[in-house]
Amino acid sequence: MSLADFLGRELISGLARLDASHLMGAWEGGNPSDMRRRGQFSQLLCREYDMHPYCEDDVHPHPEFCHLLTGRCCLSFRHQTSELKPGDIVALAGGIPHAETVSKSNVGYRLAWWVLLDDDPMLHVRRYRSKRGYDVEYVIRLTSLSFYGKERLDVLRQLAARSVRQAPDVETLREAMLSVAVELYRRILTGGETAFDARAELARRITDYVRAHSEQPLALADVAKAVHMSPNYLTSLYHSQTGVSLGRYIKTERIALAQRMLCRPDSSVKSVGLELGFSDPFTFSRVFKRITGTAPLTWKRAQGAVNGSGS
Repeated sequence: MSLADFLGRELISGLARLDASHLMGAWEGGNPSDMRRRGQFSQLLCREYDMHPYCEDDVHPHPEFCHLLTGRCCLSFRHQTSELKPGDIVALAGGIPHAETVSKSNVGYRLAWWVLLDDDPMLHVRRYRSKRGYDVEYVIRLTSLSFYGKERLDVLRQLAARSVRQAPDVETLREAMLSVAVELYRRILTGGETAFDARAELARRITDYVRAHSEQPLALADVAKAVHMSPNYLTSLYHSQTGVSLGRYIKTERIALAQRMLCRPDSSVKSVGLELGFSDPFTFSRVFKRITGTAPLTWKRAQGAVNGSGS
């Protein structure tokens, strides 16, 4: 499905049907756990190259809206998990812990996340399918909207921020979202998708962040928070854009730094591993050999940079 088809057939038509029975948030009586049946948070993300799995504690200062378009999924909202229905929209003020996950591993869904950063607002369209797992279908850049479109984004930010105390007015919310979606639809029809597709740019941000923090013991959640994306989708997006596993890329960058450090005559395998945040020399040696094919001490000796103790 093209981006224009998605906007016209799914997003715009779905927003046109929005009513108060599908609107949820932190106001009294609006919590998803008050309006939908309880669910169980499921961690489907496997460990990848010793990276920590995703957990239900995503907290950030910017507001968001979560819109379930098709299928069924679970949303952890303030650490209470509920099963959303198609058409549901959850307002998320900054600072509210939340995370999405599957309802059942064999039940797919498609979500639109309105990520309302002040300087870089985006619309993420994410999908889960039982046979293909998590996928980022679109990352739509909203920075080039018209003045009126940017005003509608400000309205959405205000509605989300106030949702801690009061329910957003449904008509105002619907009008703001529809205005943005219709403007995107019209501009993509006339000018194409390229100007709005931010997936490659997001992959570059991930690469830059990993390079800048390769001396740290990076967890998947750390990278995800830096680029404002769910860890479940981060790995899928990065692989689709680069052809490289994000977990392996992180390890490769860190081991490349380890190699430079091991070239110092006074360095040891133990000291380098600890300096880079590995839990113990065995873990460091295992990862080093996995990436390079050679044990770190053997590699260091081959460079002629062994110290007196040799370790």
